[in-house]
Amino acid sequence: MTRWSWLLVAALLATPAVAADKKKDEKKEEKKAPPAVAVQDPVAAAEAKIKAGDADGAIDVLQKATATDGRAALRLGVLRESRGELDLAVDAYKAAGEKLSGAPKGEALGRLAVVEDARGMSEASANAEAALAADAEGAWPAIAASYRRAHEGKTDEAIALAQKAVAAGGGAAAKAALGHALDTKGDRVAAEAAYREAVAADPQAITPVVGLATVLRETGRAAEAEPMLKKAIEGAPGAVEAYKELTRVKIALGRAQDALGDANIAAAMAENDAEAKDLVIQVKVARALQAVNEGQTDLAVQDLTKLRDDNPGSASVRLGLARAQVARRDADGALAELQKAVELDPKSAEAQYQLGYVQHVMKKNAAAAVPAFEKAAAADPGNTQYRVSLGAALVDAGQIDRAVAELEKVTSSADYKGSEAWFYLGTAHLKASRYKDAVAALEKSLAAKAENALAEGYLAWAYFGLKDATNFKVHGAKARTLGFKDPQLFDRLTKVEAGQPIK
Repeated sequence: MTRWSWLLVAALLATPAVAADKKKDEKKEEKKAPPAVAVQDPVAAAEAKIKAGDADGAIDVLQKATATDGRAALRLGVLRESRGELDLAVDAYKAAGEKLSGAPKGEALGRLAVVEDARGMSEASANAEAALAADAEGAWPAIAASYRRAHEGKTDEAIALAQKAVAAGGGAAAKAALGHALDTKGDRVAAEAAYREAVAADPQAITPVVGLATVLRETGRAAEAEPMLKKAIEGAPGAVEAYKELTRVKIALGRAQDALGDANIAAAMAENDAEAKDLVIQVKVARALQAVNEGQTDLAVQDLTKLRDDNPGSASVRLGLARAQVARRDADGALAELQKAVELDPKSAEAQYQLGYVQHVMKKNAAAAVPAFEKAAAADPGNTQYRVSLGAALVDAGQIDRAVAELEKVTSSADYKGSEAWFYLGTAHLKASRYKDAVAALEKSLAAKAENALAEGYLAWAYFGLKDATNFKVHGAKARTLGFKDPQLFDRLTKVEAGQPIK
């Protein structure tokens, strides 16, 4: 074998050994390298903490990731909002909206707009539109847009958007938006049903509870609303909106002094919330008006005058002072305060209603009362008293057809059990010589509230118009017994009772 042949054999024999040694070295290097650390998803980590009952720990995890992770910011906003920490929720949603795109961005901006709307922030409108631009078919953009349309008075559009959000899987939040839209339109029966469905779907959510409590207060059931608001606050001590509604509920229950603490808490937690600050003033007004109920009207006027001088830009104070002056029968003083109140807050349904009341009942100027009552009914279409008062003013102003149209909106409701709307509807028909319609309406008014001298007198006239002597005598005599004053009616009644036919 030649020298080169031996070298070739040696090389071939040596190669596997070298390769083996190299693999061993590589394995040693692999063992020396530190293991790769998996990056934990902050949202998943937060969810685990929430499940374990550590909400504060979840917030800490999400807060650290917010600067770079839009998903974490969005989840932080939801968590903050569920605890009633609305200002902090706003900050988180803003951060999420800046980092996300598409449907997640639409959700972040939609949630942001809803919270801003609840807090009266001017940015709510722009963010609602931005949410729609990011995700036109999403549930949260539709929810946000529904709240904005309701705020703008576009109630039918608000209802349609809320229904779209429900269909898109918006859950309790969508149902709450639907309840809000229906309440704004004045359909409080349907609004209550929607809110109750929202509460059932998510018992921990604050917005549906506050919405339901509002409807209960508006329909005279403030006592039912109080415990649910207290429970909501126990679960979310930072729930500013719950404190605000609890304040209104306690005022409605005649416990203004008790309400002051809740109003102060709401104002302290929501430093930039003008509504919360005004609630503190409203409580002071309510306390002064309690003196009116106790027969101390002059003292109430004195206290409210000072409060007005200290807060000249408060529509609430001027409205309260006007109500005290109405109780004192000072029509001119009340009128001046109410005119200033509606100038300061044109959307105040109560101020517009009181203005109409002073013009119609105290000043005997029905024509001047009509515009104020119209604005009151438009601002709060679900308030039956506002519509009845508008109908009454229209009757006295000689606008009979408009009066009938307004009053039939009330009497056509299956829930209406009162007598006033039927009385004024009957009066309108009587003035238009529609005697049969007048009889039907006045009979229903007396069925709801008997012993009404005026209704009996008008009903007697309606039967006279129908030449129904029998019923004319029955109701004419009843009106006379109740003290109805109409010499012409009783002159004719005497003749018919004597046997003279109705001509």
